[in-house]
Amino acid sequence: MVKVEDLARAGFKYLGRSYKEMDCQKFVEKCLADIGIRMDLPGSNPWFRKMTWTGTPEECKKRFGCVPAGAFLFILAFDGGERARGYTDILGNASHIGIVTNTGKGAIHSSQSRGEVCESAFRGKTIPNGGWNRVGLWNALSYGAKIDALLNGGNAAGQTDSPRPTGEESIEQDGKEETMEQTATIRAVSGSTVNLRKHQDKGSALVDRMPIGATVTVEYLGDEWSRVRYKGKTGYVMTEFLKFDDDHSSASGSGFETENGFDIGDESGEKPDQVMISLSRAQAELLRPVLNALLNQL
Repeated sequence: MVKVEDLARAGFKYLGRSYKEMDCQKFVEKCLADIGIRMDLPGSNPWFRKMTWTGTPEECKKRFGCVPAGAFLFILAFDGGERARGYTDILGNASHIGIVTNTGKGAIHSSQSRGEVCESAFRGKTIPNGGWNRVGLWNALSYGAKIDALLNGGNAAGQTDSPRPTGEESIEQDGKEETMEQTATIRAVSGSTVNLRKHQDKGSALVDRMPIGATVTVEYLGDEWSRVRYKGKTGYVMTEFLKFDDDHSSASGSGFETENGFDIGDESGEKPDQVMISLSRAQAELLRPVLNALLNQL
């Protein structure tokens, strides 16, 4: 399998090449061709949808330990622009693509505004207001044994925060992708409502207040924030406040709530000698690779 370090190095020899000769997608495909992978996709959106895993830089570091050199970078917006390109899913509009180098400025891409292949500042963090905000990992490349195992064996394939909703299942029929959305119930440890916000930020504008027990449609399930629809309004809610049909933790929050959001205790509300930990779906997905590794050692 091709190592991503080779991809990260491949781009530097094209520094200064004209954007007219090599736009962002063609630049990435040229670098891939140089390391033996030939691809020809019509733009950044199909590349974004080809990724095995996508998420914010912060989610990438949380899940895989780092943003590795050779990972793909995207600028993603939920502006509906993908529909003009024929996409009817809810993954967003990926308008630009680049490559993480973790050397120099941190990234390399073909820039339309600068008119050439150039380096770009990236330090493993989301760049707000139109900057790099999504990372893509593709299992056609090798990111090292640890990341490869998580990417392919830890149920990480296809998860996004961005973007590729883990709360949905996709099936193909007659060449068309059909998306099946999932519903969840609003829950909380205290209070009678949960805030639906415009963006993934506690300081973001309030869209609505959802009562405990309300049913919402999950458009995208993330580790910390998820995008949902409630009474025709779309916004973001913290994932810990979502309860799924296969989630057996208490919606009322009985027992003892820890700082990490785990509900520990029994129905009596007293701390038992032996505890049962109920996990949200997002928390269970994060722990799955660890549990699989432990089982393999038995």
